Amino acid sequence: MNDSNAFPAAMPACPRLLLLSGSELLESAMRQHLQGTLDHRLQRCTSPRADQLRCDLVLLDPASYTPDEAMRLLRRAEYTPLALVNAAPEQAETLVEAHPWVRGVFYRGTSRQGFTVGIHKLLGGNDWLPRGLTERLVSRYRQLTPISQGIDQLTVREKQILALAGKGLSNAEIGRSLHLSTHTIKSHIHNALRKLGASNRAQGASMVLAYVCEPSL
Repeated sequence: MNDSNAFPAAMPACPRLLLLSGSELLESAMRQHLQGTLDHRLQRCTSPRADQLRCDLVLLDPASYTPDEAMRLLRRAEYTPLALVNAAPEQAETLVEAHPWVRGVFYRGTSRQGFTVGIHKLLGGNDWLPRGLTERLVSRYRQLTPISQGIDQLTVREKQILALAGKGLSNAEIGRSLHLSTHTIKSHIHNALRKLGASNRAQGASMVLAYVCEPSL
């Protein structure tokens, strides 16, 4: 996280912010935080349309969604600057590891100053990630170097399945996409995680997405 309080000069004149959350209280708190510091338009919804995602910054509240729902929303907003808000550290680490294009993270209890400075930084094209989270992710990605051997051991099908998992698809959705049973998908994931030495589905997916392009289906 950049600790400087100076706001960046280059940002939209009246940026459009989209809050993906079911919490009216969170929306109200954000409006209060940004009041007087940023001329903006803030909209809240839970199921965004494609045109709503064409905004200047998406703010995703993971507490309002199941893990699979949050993953799907992250995938849909892949080409729009996005930050997590109201996030627990464990949630943030899992989501950022699986979706490295997340630009910012605001934990629960972030101060008003920290929130407003972070929003300005993000709108100026910078990242805003907690230092501890950044250090853990860097350390983890460094550990991925020897994992390339594990990647080479994966079958094309296993790579396909983990790549789809990294896009936020559930086992049932992956099964429908590949015309396989959920049991078969689970079996492939289990075998792939064992080869990679990964502890969970999200970690395995991030390893595959970091090393290989998605195999053609």
